Amino acid sequence: MAHYISIDAASRTKKHYENFPVATLIFPKQERLAATVLYKFARDCDDIADEGDLNQQQRYEKLEHYQANIRLLNNTYSNRPDLFVDLKHIAENYQLDISLFERLLQGFRQDIANTPYQNFAEVIHYCHLAACPAGEMILTLFRENKEHKIHYANQLCICLALIGMLQDIKEDFNKGRVYVPQADFKKFNLKPEDIENNDFNAEWDNFKANWITRIENYLAAGKNLQDITQGRLRLQIKVLVLGCELLIWRLKKRTNLFLAAPKLTKLDWLFIFFRAVFKS
Repeated sequence: MAHYISIDAASRTKKHYENFPVATLIFPKQERLAATVLYKFARDCDDIADEGDLNQQQRYEKLEHYQANIRLLNNTYSNRPDLFVDLKHIAENYQLDISLFERLLQGFRQDIANTPYQNFAEVIHYCHLAACPAGEMILTLFRENKEHKIHYANQLCICLALIGMLQDIKEDFNKGRVYVPQADFKKFNLKPEDIENNDFNAEWDNFKANWITRIENYLAAGKNLQDITQGRLRLQIKVLVLGCELLIWRLKKRTNLFLAAPKLTKLDWLFIFFRAVFKS
């Protein structure tokens, strides 16, 4: 028998995470609620990785609790936390691959370890762990998880992740997290103390231009997904693509990313939604 996620449970999740993408409101009811629960799992794990005053060992231990519950999703047992009850039924109803949760958890472990990335390839590998599973999960909810569609979804998810890294470069630095690879520090003659001092100099501006080019390359590939999907999923992807394009434009215009990073407001998302609906 199909298990249906309660509206109350999903609404509590959305209240806790104000930045949940409004585009998911496009989804049919059950897919929207399922996506909300999947998002809560990811946000909970992300908070474990970098929020609060926990030390590194405590963060690993809390993440291991989530890992243990994910390993048991295919089993029947009592006293399961509500989140994992919903995840179990989502996995069963939509034939969701449990390894997608494993990859996400591996990405969050990398955040806790906070090992410097040596080159851009290592950053992309991290994106395949921490970002790409989310795209495949959404495709699975819509029975659209074919290999070629997953490929394009991965490109779009990497684009989104790279945007986030550039947006939050100062915030992440304050948490001791740096996604800029060592090779870029050397290539562009960047200095970590520039971030601390809010000194967005010419070297960082050159780095920004290069990083945005990378973002645009992944977006150019990922936006092909909107041409091979249908219905509400296609509209969701169009909204995400337009959101990426607006953020890229604002990142280009912003002169100092260390002082204030561009964000999308609810009004922005509303404007983007109507553009997506009426765009040919």
